[in-house]
Amino acid sequence: MKRKTLWTRNFTIITLGTVVSSIGSAAMNFVLSFIVFDQTGSTFLAGLFAAISFVPRFILPVLLSSVLDRFPRMPWIIGLDVLNGIFYGLFGTYCLVRSFSFGVYAAFSLVSAAIGSVYEIAYESVYPNLVPDGFYEQGYTVSSMIYPTITMVMTPAASLLYVRFGVGWIAIVYGLLLLTAAGFETQIRLEEKRSDTVFDFRAYVADLKNGFQYLWHEKGLLAMYVSIAISQGTGTGNTNLMIAYFSMTPGLGMVRYSLFSGIEFAGRTLSGLINYRFPVARRYRFAMYIFVMMAYAVSDGVLLFLPFGLMCINRFIVGMLGITSITIRSSSVQ
Repeated sequence: MKRKTLWTRNFTIITLGTVVSSIGSAAMNFVLSFIVFDQTGSTFLAGLFAAISFVPRFILPVLLSSVLDRFPRMPWIIGLDVLNGIFYGLFGTYCLVRSFSFGVYAAFSLVSAAIGSVYEIAYESVYPNLVPDGFYEQGYTVSSMIYPTITMVMTPAASLLYVRFGVGWIAIVYGLLLLTAAGFETQIRLEEKRSDTVFDFRAYVADLKNGFQYLWHEKGLLAMYVSIAISQGTGTGNTNLMIAYFSMTPGLGMVRYSLFSGIEFAGRTLSGLINYRFPVARRYRFAMYIFVMMAYAVSDGVLLFLPFGLMCINRFIVGMLGITSITIRSSSVQ
């Protein structure tokens, strides 16, 4: 009898593709989070830049989820990786030949966020089909560990690459990595059924209505999604303030911020390894999730009152708790 394993062909390929794209994504996200404040010195413009990237992520999932559900998702995933790779390559080329322009960067943020938002919808809907039955928690533990682990390595490296080469070359390399990830994804073998051959507007409206009705009746899911919206919204605001704080405080700066961020992701990686080996028992998941959200609030509240060493310890603990929360949330929802 063949032994069941998490590491099937499809799961291995999607994991490799995610690793490759995450290498560039970690570097690019870190640089973009710094560059607007670095160039303008304005926390308002830095916050506006971050807010612009959230507009598509707020609107498109609601509008497009039911559309993507009616068609195979793998072609979308591959095509969007190729499109995003070309787009980042063009943006990187622009950065090499032209000086900083907030308008251009804001437009880039809006378009890349729109592409990324559609990609995330397709990826998250197809990913459960790539995880073997009985391995959901381990599969989502692996998935949630990838970006933190790579960010732990790439964040300090990204600060050095930005100072040495600038954002242009980082964007071009990220584009090449996205094209490489698309190459991996073409090797996935998954039979997906399409329910429609043409777009049906009435069916689309019915899907939206049913989706909202389902969420309204599932009070647990509704409460979880509301809490996620609040925590992620405040977290994004905190990130912009932290960038300004490290940039303007003597003795800190970009390099220390990269170390500070890397330590948080180191905590996520360690916690991911523990969760992979010792998954949280079902009867403790809800209590653990509530504890993590409360611990997050307390940790963020005291963070800037601490010296740098204790700030790093604070972020390491937050990182460990965060990956536990993500794993519980993702596997439980699925």
